[in-house]
Amino acid sequence: MENRYRVLGIAPYEGMKTLMSDLAEDYPEIDLTLFVGDLEEGLEIAHSNFHGNYDVVISRGGTAKMLRRNLPLPVVEIPVSMYDLLCSLKLAGASARAGKVSMVAFDNITANARLLCDLLDYDIDIRTVDDGPEAEAILAGMQQDCCEAILCDAVSNAAAKRLGFNSFLITSGPDSIRQAFEQALFLCRSQTHLREENLFFRELLHGQIGQTIVLDDNGHLYLSTLEHPPQGLLDLLKRELPESRKEEERRIIRNLDGMLYSIRSRRVTSGSLSRTAFFFAARKSPLSPNQTGIRFSTRPEAEAAFYSSIFSFAGTIRDFQDDIDRISRSSAPVMVTGEDGTGKESIVSVLYLRGALQNNPLVSVNCSLLNEKSWDFLLENHHSPLADEDITIYFSSIDALSPERRQQLLAALSEMDVCRRNRVLFSCVCQPGEYTSTAGSLFMDKLCCLSLFLPPLRQLSDRIPALVNLSLSHLNADLPRQLVGAEPEALALLQSFRWPHNYTQFRRVMGELAVTAAGQVITAQDVRDILRKERHMGAFSPTAENASAPLDLSRSLAEITQDVARRVLEENGGNQTAASRQLGISRTTLWRLLQK
Repeated sequence: MENRYRVLGIAPYEGMKTLMSDLAEDYPEIDLTLFVGDLEEGLEIAHSNFHGNYDVVISRGGTAKMLRRNLPLPVVEIPVSMYDLLCSLKLAGASARAGKVSMVAFDNITANARLLCDLLDYDIDIRTVDDGPEAEAILAGMQQDCCEAILCDAVSNAAAKRLGFNSFLITSGPDSIRQAFEQALFLCRSQTHLREENLFFRELLHGQIGQTIVLDDNGHLYLSTLEHPPQGLLDLLKRELPESRKEEERRIIRNLDGMLYSIRSRRVTSGSLSRTAFFFAARKSPLSPNQTGIRFSTRPEAEAAFYSSIFSFAGTIRDFQDDIDRISRSSAPVMVTGEDGTGKESIVSVLYLRGALQNNPLVSVNCSLLNEKSWDFLLENHHSPLADEDITIYFSSIDALSPERRQQLLAALSEMDVCRRNRVLFSCVCQPGEYTSTAGSLFMDKLCCLSLFLPPLRQLSDRIPALVNLSLSHLNADLPRQLVGAEPEALALLQSFRWPHNYTQFRRVMGELAVTAAGQVITAQDVRDILRKERHMGAFSPTAENASAPLDLSRSLAEITQDVARRVLEENGGNQTAASRQLGISRTTLWRLLQK
């Protein structure tokens, strides 16, 4: 189509990217390229894609302000409407059990929020920030304020997660996105001639044999014939830039990610502008085999893995804060125990990130994936992580090791003095009613491990309503719509479940509910439909693992009664009428039992 305008969209969260992509179909004049990034990350994305000869950039909040200051292109800001704020306020208010609610965001959000709270007589502590470090500092100062919920923009939301707050991301709805598109089109229609010249220049470069990347003297991407240059390739060329600037022309060959690059660099000067152009061709080269079941991670990778888990926003990590602090002060090995899906991997990530060796590698050994080759490498090769020092080594699923391999690993750890030279962490899966497994007890006894037990989700059913809303807030960042909560009966059904696979299963169920729910509120029928499928998949059959745990008679009569009521409700597919009939009580009595 003629007269299409190239628009670069930089969304602060994944859900906005999806929504922008969907709505762009209603604007045939717009050729939209989308990325997810915030503040400095968003600016780097813009610099890296400047070769695209875009007509306008669309972003939101603090990122939009930063882009305006640093780009020679018009920047359109996506607004946060009163309706967007109302949706976020409702969701946060529903999860804050009569507790204090605060807001930390850039002024594009807080200005309207103050007006709205004045109109509705909402008592909300609103703080305005100008950058990411200020947001983190303000949030850190609020840790003692007993705040139940904090409404945040994308920057503050990331900081709030790191500090353990119950944070709710303020999202922008479809009307706000459409407003930004309309403004972008208005700006683009006045720049047609300049756009045509840029497109001609771009097409001229595409006609060259091979590929071209041009960097300025600071290593920023100036132009590329690749639509999305790989970051690894850009980093490689940046490393070659100092030498290439010294010579008019230079030829090199480099190996990167299994590809062999034949590169020719040339200095290009036009008027006051001087740039280094890299012309290159790539072909496949042999790959080095990885050791199955052994993974090396850096601190940023471990942080990314944790923040993508449910435990980063569920607030459950705070339950173990004292234990984590105690363990972090010790160099002794640690055994993390719990049923399937209780968050052992996440706790290990936190222990690593809070430990003294957080800037050194984390080596994860998944015992269930080790083959003969990787087992031999682990025990016999001089490059084995067991021969290293000042690193964190995590052995997950030690139950998967055969008795023979358990003894071999214990011998290697003891004879090589691994636990003295490194921080060593273990995890094992225990059965309902148990605090560890046979393998876990063996390693704890032989190595004098500290222990940390993670309780199953069914023992924390009173938290499920808050966890549902926190999950929805998190999911809203990846959805093209806004979910604002769940019906009381829907919450009761979720509370009555035993969750044999705990948080792993809960997150999967919530993700499916968020996608399949017809409206903005999850209904009881939505929950019944999803949980019925769970049963059909065998997760709740009488023979399924963790499904038929015996009643713990050491608890109070009220707790035992509640457990019985939940099991009967589960057996009746969440039908409260059928369950109350089987128990010989009224639906009201059943509801009260489930709420205790």
